[in-house]
Amino acid sequence: MIGRRSDIAWLQSDFFRDQFHKMVRWLIYAALIMLALIAVIIYLILFQPKQDYYANTTEGRILNMPTYSR
Repeated sequence: MIGRRSDIAWLQSDFFRDQFHKMVRWLIYAALIMLALIAVIIYLILFQPKQDYYANTTEGRILNMPTYSR
């Protein structure tokens, strides 16, 4: 009886250890993906292209308007 219980406990501990390692691996992947997405968002915010504004007259001419700089 003692041998069986120890074998069951051994198998259960192996199962939970393996599942824990798999979950930690997935969490690390998710954290790396989040960091990459945050870096992309920061890059897009810091390096926005200059916006060009145009207006047209009643005759249909297109005029370049000066940009508003902060």
